[in-house]
Order: sequence, then structure tokens, then C-alpha cells
Amino acid sequence: MNINVVGTSKVAFVLCKILLEEDFSIGCVVSRSKQRAEDFVAKIGQGFPKTYEEDFTLKGVTFFAVPDQSISEVYHKLKNRLEEASAFHFSGFLDSEIFKDFDQKGWARGSIHPNLSFADEENALKYIKTCCFGIEGNREGLLVAKQIVEKISNCWVEIPYGSKGAYHLAAVIASNFNVALAYLSEKLYKLYNIKGFQEVIPKLMMSSVHNILKKGVQKSLTGPVAREDWLIVEKEREIFVKTFPEYKKLYDDMIDILIKIKGEVG
Repeated sequence: MNINVVGTSKVAFVLCKILLEEDFSIGCVVSRSKQRAEDFVAKIGQGFPKTYEEDFTLKGVTFFAVPDQSISEVYHKLKNRLEEASAFHFSGFLDSEIFKDFDQKGWARGSIHPNLSFADEENALKYIKTCCFGIEGNREGLLVAKQIVEKISNCWVEIPYGSKGAYHLAAVIASNFNVALAYLSEKLYKLYNIKGFQEVIPKLMMSSVHNILKKGVQKSLTGPVAREDWLIVEKEREIFVKTFPEYKKLYDDMIDILIKIKGEVG
């Protein structure tokens, strides 16, 4: 299967790198900057670097690997160069309605979103084969998306029409909000002169993740709320409010959520 890439993102590089190991080939690599396109091709070892102004045709699968706010603009700029094509983007929030005119031609369109952090490219390459993807699209698009994901990790969830925003919000809550909570934890260590944050908190967070994987969310609750140790809950609230007065409501809301989880466990 031939893959063209529009944009030179880390996501595009990691996915293409793995797919090259699975008998896929790279065609055009298109970027506003010829240098970025050339660097991508040199790094991945295959492909034809192009700028938007050059003459080329996009046949087969085309990945639109550009920022969310640019997908529609870039697609409309290049859609007349697509022939017998399949179009996919990697946005976690946007669905593939951007490519809806593919439906009239019977062409595949969809989105393939890896639930993985790409802050570190080397780390992403290490874990991409265990990543679970969120996919959606028209009937043809879902078939092609599954063929692609099967070659990377063989793990995906199919997102119902109209649910892409909620799907992405769930990912943000789980993967971004915990960074904010880790930030507050680190602040406590610094403000109260406690050493060893890096050795303690990330490992504690990982243990919670392992518990969720093994037992599910409800059965993974630990700590003072799970033990109904309300004196500690109140004392720690005093510390939280004193240290982070601007986030007083955050503590109360989080405790309310934990109480709700405990109630569901029984």
C-alpha cells in the first residue's frame, strides 16, 4: 500500500516508520518547506519531497499530518491532486467530515488517532506497537483504517458518528489533566522542602494506571476517601487551600468525584 504524507509531524514519521517495516511504501512527502520535506524523506529513507507549488499526484493513501486548524485548508488546496485516493488525518478531536466529498466518489476517508504522547519521538517509536487507536470514517475508510492499524498495533476502538469530541475529551482528562495534578504535587514537594519527587510521584501514578488496567477504575480507588478517613481528608484540605487558594474548588470537586467512585463500588 502506498502512502503519501502531507505535513512532516512526529506522528506521521512514527507511523510511517513502522508501516515501512510492513510492506508499505512512501510516495510524496509534501510540505510548505522543501527542506522539511527533504529532511523527512532522508530520515525515513524513502519518498519524494515536494512543496505545494510543485506538480504531483497523490494516489493511494494520503495522511494529512498538519495541525487541526489547517487540515481543511490544506485538503482544499490539494484535493484536485488526489486520484483514486484514501484520505486520513490524525486529529483526536476532528472527525473526517472534512473529506466528506469522498463519499460521492466511493473513496475511503477517515481519521486515525493514536492514543499516545509524541512529545518524545524515540519514546513514541518504542511504544507505538502497543498503542490503541481511535478510528472513524465512512464504510470504506474504516476498512482501510483497520488495515493500517492492524500493521501497527492491531488495537483500535471504533468511534461512533458524533462522538469524536467526547472521545478526545476522555483522552485529555486522562493524559493531560494528570500532568496538571503532577504539577501541583511537584509544587508541594518544592514548597515544603521534600526531596525525591521524581522517584516517588511518577511511580505512584504508574501504579495507579496498572491497577486500572488490572481491576478497572472503581476497584482501583485507594487512599483516605477509600478508607473513609475523613479527618485526613479535612486536614489535607487545609494544606491544599493554604498552598493553592486559587484552586480550592478543585480539591472539593475531586473529593466529590472520589466519593462518587466509592459509592459505585459499594
